[in-house]
Amino acid sequence: MRRRRQKRVVELTALLDLLFMMIFISLAQSKQVPPKVEVAEKPKVEKVEPVVEKKKPEPQGRVAVAAIFHFHATSTNPGIPQGKYRMEGTFNFDTGSLNLGGASWIDRPANYDMVPLSGFINHERDLFKGAIEFPNCNQFTLRKVSSTGSTPVSGEWKGEYNCSQGDTGLTLTIE
Repeated sequence: MRRRRQKRVVELTALLDLLFMMIFISLAQSKQVPPKVEVAEKPKVEKVEPVVEKKKPEPQGRVAVAAIFHFHATSTNPGIPQGKYRMEGTFNFDTGSLNLGGASWIDRPANYDMVPLSGFINHERDLFKGAIEFPNCNQFTLRKVSSTGSTPVSGEWKGEYNCSQGDTGLTLTIE
Protein backbone atom coordinates (compact mmCIF):
# COMPACT_ATOMS: atom_id res chain seq x y z
CA MET A 1 0.00 0.00 0.00
CA ARG A 2 2.64 2.33 0.58
CA ARG A 3 3.60 2.26 -2.98
CA ARG A 4 0.24 3.38 -4.19
CA ARG A 5 0.17 6.29 -1.86
CA GLN A 6 3.58 7.40 -2.98
CA LYS A 7 2.55 7.08 -6.58
CA ARG A 8 -0.55 9.13 -5.99
CA VAL A 9 1.44 11.74 -4.09
CA VAL A 10 3.86 11.99 -6.99
CA GLU A 11 1.00 12.22 -9.47
CA LEU A 12 -0.77 14.79 -7.34
CA THR A 13 2.37 16.88 -7.03
CA ALA A 14 2.87 16.77 -10.79
CA LEU A 15 -0.75 17.79 -11.31
CA LEU A 16 -0.40 20.66 -8.86
CA ASP A 17 2.77 21.80 -10.59
CA LEU A 18 0.97 21.68 -13.92
CA LEU A 19 -1.96 23.62 -12.48
CA PHE A 20 0.30 26.34 -11.05
CA MET A 21 2.12 26.57 -14.36
CA MET A 22 -1.15 27.04 -16.24
CA ILE A 23 -2.34 29.70 -13.78
CA PHE A 24 0.98 31.50 -14.04
CA ILE A 25 0.87 31.48 -17.86
CA SER A 26 -2.75 32.62 -17.83
CA LEU A 27 -1.94 35.51 -15.48
CA ALA A 28 1.11 36.45 -17.49
CA GLN A 29 -0.92 36.60 -20.69
CA SER A 30 -3.72 38.65 -19.17
CA LYS A 31 -1.41 41.07 -17.42
CA GLN A 32 -1.06 44.33 -19.35
CA VAL A 33 2.47 45.14 -20.18
CA PRO A 34 3.32 48.78 -19.54
CA PRO A 35 4.03 50.64 -22.75
CA LYS A 36 7.59 50.64 -23.85
CA VAL A 37 9.21 53.93 -22.93
CA GLU A 38 11.17 55.19 -25.85
CA VAL A 39 14.29 57.06 -25.08
CA ALA A 40 14.47 60.20 -27.14
CA GLU A 41 17.35 60.16 -29.50
CA LYS A 42 19.79 62.99 -29.38
CA PRO A 43 18.88 65.44 -32.07
CA LYS A 44 21.10 65.10 -35.05
CA VAL A 45 23.21 68.14 -35.57
CA GLU A 46 23.21 68.95 -39.20
CA LYS A 47 26.28 70.53 -40.63
CA VAL A 48 25.37 74.07 -41.55
CA GLU A 49 27.18 75.40 -44.54
CA PRO A 50 28.15 79.06 -44.29
CA VAL A 51 25.88 81.37 -46.19
CA VAL A 52 27.80 82.93 -49.00
CA GLU A 53 26.18 86.07 -50.23
CA LYS A 54 26.18 86.12 -53.94
CA LYS A 55 26.86 89.47 -55.43
CA LYS A 56 23.96 90.80 -57.35
CA PRO A 57 24.90 91.13 -60.95
CA GLU A 58 25.69 94.72 -61.72
CA PRO A 59 23.51 96.55 -64.16
CA GLN A 60 25.03 97.17 -67.52
CA GLY A 61 25.42 100.41 -69.35
CA ARG A 62 25.36 103.91 -67.95
CA VAL A 63 23.50 105.25 -64.96
CA ALA A 64 23.09 108.76 -63.62
CA VAL A 65 24.83 109.39 -60.29
CA ALA A 66 24.88 112.24 -57.81
CA ALA A 67 27.66 113.01 -55.34
CA ILE A 68 28.88 115.52 -52.78
CA PHE A 69 32.42 116.84 -53.22
CA HIS A 70 33.88 117.92 -49.85
CA PHE A 71 37.39 119.39 -49.96
CA HIS A 72 39.44 120.20 -46.87
CA ALA A 73 42.94 120.81 -45.45
CA THR A 74 45.59 118.10 -45.14
CA SER A 75 48.45 117.71 -42.69
CA THR A 76 50.85 118.87 -45.43
CA ASN A 77 48.64 121.83 -46.39
CA PRO A 78 46.71 122.99 -43.29
CA GLY A 79 45.77 126.40 -44.72
CA ILE A 80 43.14 125.07 -47.15
CA PRO A 81 39.57 126.12 -46.29
CA GLN A 82 36.87 123.54 -46.51
CA GLY A 83 34.01 123.61 -48.96
CA LYS A 84 31.24 121.41 -50.37
CA TYR A 85 29.24 121.18 -53.54
CA ARG A 86 26.87 118.82 -55.29
CA MET A 87 27.95 116.95 -58.38
CA GLU A 88 26.07 115.09 -61.09
CA GLY A 89 27.31 112.72 -63.73
CA THR A 90 27.29 109.22 -65.18
CA PHE A 91 28.85 105.90 -64.27
CA ASN A 92 29.41 103.21 -66.90
CA PHE A 93 29.19 99.74 -65.36
CA ASP A 94 30.80 98.15 -68.41
CA THR A 95 33.97 100.27 -68.47
CA GLY A 96 34.12 101.56 -64.87
CA SER A 97 34.31 105.18 -66.04
CA LEU A 98 32.84 107.84 -63.78
CA ASN A 99 32.46 111.45 -64.91
CA LEU A 100 31.18 114.09 -62.49
CA GLY A 101 30.65 117.82 -62.89
CA GLY A 102 29.78 120.49 -60.34
CA ALA A 103 26.06 121.24 -59.96
CA SER A 104 25.52 123.57 -56.97
CA TRP A 105 27.43 124.90 -53.98
CA ILE A 106 26.59 123.84 -50.44
CA ASP A 107 29.46 125.72 -48.74
CA ARG A 108 31.65 127.91 -50.98
CA PRO A 109 34.84 129.52 -49.70
CA ALA A 110 36.01 132.69 -51.41
CA ASN A 111 38.02 132.31 -54.63
CA TYR A 112 37.22 128.62 -55.10
CA ASP A 113 35.54 127.05 -58.13
CA MET A 114 33.99 123.66 -58.70
CA VAL A 115 36.24 121.18 -60.48
CA PRO A 116 35.08 118.18 -62.55
CA LEU A 117 36.25 114.64 -61.86
CA SER A 118 36.84 112.17 -64.66
CA GLY A 119 38.30 108.73 -64.03
CA PHE A 120 37.87 105.00 -63.59
CA ILE A 121 36.69 102.84 -60.71
CA ASN A 122 38.45 99.47 -60.56
CA HIS A 123 36.66 96.13 -60.89
CA GLU A 124 36.61 95.60 -57.09
CA ARG A 125 34.80 98.96 -56.83
CA ASP A 126 37.14 100.25 -54.12
CA LEU A 127 39.59 102.56 -55.99
CA PHE A 128 38.72 105.64 -58.06
CA LYS A 129 41.58 107.27 -59.99
CA GLY A 130 41.50 109.97 -62.58
CA ALA A 131 42.19 113.53 -63.61
CA ILE A 132 40.75 116.86 -62.65
CA GLU A 133 40.15 118.63 -65.93
CA PHE A 134 40.68 122.17 -64.70
CA PRO A 135 43.63 124.59 -65.16
CA ASN A 136 46.55 123.90 -62.80
CA CYS A 137 45.00 120.64 -61.49
CA ASN A 138 46.43 117.14 -61.60
CA GLN A 139 45.31 113.63 -60.84
CA PHE A 140 43.31 112.36 -57.86
CA THR A 141 43.12 109.04 -56.06
CA LEU A 142 40.22 108.02 -53.82
CA ARG A 143 39.65 104.84 -51.81
CA LYS A 144 36.22 103.64 -50.78
CA VAL A 145 35.83 103.69 -47.00
CA SER A 146 32.15 102.80 -46.65
CA SER A 147 29.28 101.50 -48.76
CA THR A 148 25.84 103.07 -48.79
CA GLY A 149 23.22 103.70 -51.40
CA SER A 150 21.81 101.81 -54.30
CA THR A 151 24.78 101.05 -56.56
CA PRO A 152 28.09 99.21 -56.03
CA VAL A 153 29.91 102.55 -56.32
CA SER A 154 27.68 104.34 -53.79
CA GLY A 155 29.38 105.26 -50.54
CA GLU A 156 32.11 107.42 -49.09
CA TRP A 157 35.45 107.77 -50.90
CA LYS A 158 38.48 109.49 -49.36
CA GLY A 159 41.77 110.69 -50.75
CA GLU A 160 43.59 113.74 -52.10
CA TYR A 161 43.95 115.84 -55.20
CA ASN A 162 46.33 118.59 -56.21
CA CYS A 163 45.50 121.91 -57.85
CA SER A 164 47.10 125.37 -57.68
CA GLN A 165 46.35 125.58 -53.94
CA GLY A 166 48.47 122.45 -53.28
CA ASP A 167 47.56 119.09 -51.79
CA THR A 168 43.90 119.09 -50.81
CA GLY A 169 41.92 116.47 -48.94
CA LEU A 170 38.82 115.13 -50.65
CA THR A 171 35.82 113.19 -49.39
CA LEU A 172 33.47 112.22 -52.20
CA THR A 173 30.10 110.80 -51.21
CA ILE A 174 28.42 109.05 -54.11
CA GLU A 175 24.70 108.65 -53.55
